[in-house]
Amino acid sequence: MKTLDRISWLLLLAVGIWAVLFFRTFQIQVLQGEKYRAVASNQSQDQVLWKAERGKILDRRGTVLADNVQDMVNGYAETRRLFPQGALASQIIGQVGRDGQGLMGLEYFHDEELRGIPGWRQRVRDVKRRIIPGMDRDGVRPVPGKNLVLTLDSEMQGIVENALKNGVETYRALSGSAVILDPHTGEILAMASYPTYDPNQNSSGRQRANRNDLVSLSFEPGSIFKIITASAALNENAVNLNEVFAGESGRWTLPNGDVIRDTKDHGDMNITEAMTYSSNIVFAKIADKIGAEVFYRYARNFGFGSKSFVELPGEESGLLKEVHSWSGRTLKTMGFGHEIMANPLQMVMSFAAVANGGKLMQPTIIKEWRDSDGNVLKSKEPVEVRRVISEETAASVREMLRKVVVDGTGKSVISKKLPHVDFGGKTGTAEKYDTKLKRYDRSRQIASFIGLVPASDPRYVCMVLIDEPTEKATVGGLTAGPVFRKIMEDIYYHPALSPLPYNMAQVSLQENCKTDFIGLSKTAAERLALSENCGVRFEGTGSQVIAQKKDFFGDSGLILTIGHVENQQMPDLKGLALKDALELMKNSRVNVSFSGKGRVTEQFPDPDTPLTKGMNCRLVLKEQV
Repeated sequence: MKTLDRISWLLLLAVGIWAVLFFRTFQIQVLQGEKYRAVASNQSQDQVLWKAERGKILDRRGTVLADNVQDMVNGYAETRRLFPQGALASQIIGQVGRDGQGLMGLEYFHDEELRGIPGWRQRVRDVKRRIIPGMDRDGVRPVPGKNLVLTLDSEMQGIVENALKNGVETYRALSGSAVILDPHTGEILAMASYPTYDPNQNSSGRQRANRNDLVSLSFEPGSIFKIITASAALNENAVNLNEVFAGESGRWTLPNGDVIRDTKDHGDMNITEAMTYSSNIVFAKIADKIGAEVFYRYARNFGFGSKSFVELPGEESGLLKEVHSWSGRTLKTMGFGHEIMANPLQMVMSFAAVANGGKLMQPTIIKEWRDSDGNVLKSKEPVEVRRVISEETAASVREMLRKVVVDGTGKSVISKKLPHVDFGGKTGTAEKYDTKLKRYDRSRQIASFIGLVPASDPRYVCMVLIDEPTEKATVGGLTAGPVFRKIMEDIYYHPALSPLPYNMAQVSLQENCKTDFIGLSKTAAERLALSENCGVRFEGTGSQVIAQKKDFFGDSGLILTIGHVENQQMPDLKGLALKDALELMKNSRVNVSFSGKGRVTEQFPDPDTPLTKGMNCRLVLKEQV
């Protein structure tokens, strides 16, 4: 009986345990099933951010400047940014951090559009919390970033960067910058600074290489600002082209004792001559005739004192002081580019306004936005900000800029490789202001040249800046000017860039036609051309070759223009100012040298001496007492 009771209790205990287990199982699986299924799911799965593919950056021809590449990490593909062209346009493109966010340049400034919209997905893990490859479950798919198409041309960009590198090294400068744009649309075709860097590499500690001086540098422009003074004066009829200003023997003392100097005594000058020889004195006088209120208005209308709103980070607005804060000399010194701060892009856009007939355009580096399939979402149209001068004024100033290159401070820009292309432009040499010493430091200069190509009907406007050149020369005409010339020569000889009808790659030219025929008689020119196997044809009437150019549309190598040369004998130059004497001698094809300053007192050879090509002529100048 006792045995039966013991068995009964054991059975009851077993049934009780079973009932408890059954109830608990029912509770977990049925009553709280959703809760525990969620816990199990959370332990075997996790939700992660699904990054959107970053949009590409391309140049105007479709060359990819910024792309994405996938690397496999722990069985999963991770995307990183790749810059296929290396250092090309690196200050413009910028960089992307490890988190996929833009750090500099366009990558930073347009990060939101390039980054896209992220999604999320679920990953499956095993009991040890290891990710199981291939078991991902879709959540919300990301939206890819937009592709950015720039106005830059990578071929032109390469030409500019190479010329800058050589220029900075040649003149042992701190840095160099250059920009080329289409003056009619405001599109930036190339923009570079040197030294540069490769965005595929770590760029920390390379602040100078990261900086885009074309927008972030604020500097005193100096003589390149004289086109604003000339434009305002002519447009307001404050000065006419024939009005002559006293050169003050190269040194003008103001009533308050301040002195304005020219590099040397150029004699009396009209506005064109003052631009040609870059006279600070005459442009100070011209600014006086314009007046403070009017001059300020023109400077403001040309875009100085405010940002241009180009789609790049770090743009400086410069400094244009309000008229009420001007000192007694501000108006005069602003006439030749002092007491005003500008960024280089502002200066280029002011030259572009002169180039296109008087319209200030908004600069742009964006051509269009596209979706990931290549469909155009938005195109950037040219934006005219305002008309700043008349077409007639613009044409007059363009002719001044042409004279600067032909006869003045920009002679180093003349290209023997492109004798048929007329360059125009303005040189500038701005001394940096030492805030500690409170004076200009002549040992630290920014040399500049801004050119129009061709001068009469510009297709390109190009600015070159050389910061603190120390070797060979320091002035803009002898540093920035030659770099500009090299850039244009390479562009004109490039098969994809050279504007027709000057496309050197599409025109077969005779390599033997490199002789200078000017000054020879027609008979002598024919004999020389035959001996050098150079095909020539003649235009005009006369007995002597007075000009030559390449024959782009005919079968000859050269076209020789013949005419009558007036200076067959040495003229009497005594009593003339140097510029007038040189003007008389410029067509004589003789080598002219001079010493002293003032007016011609002696000349060799004597008046009426027969002149021949290559003869040496020497002038002695003395100041009149």
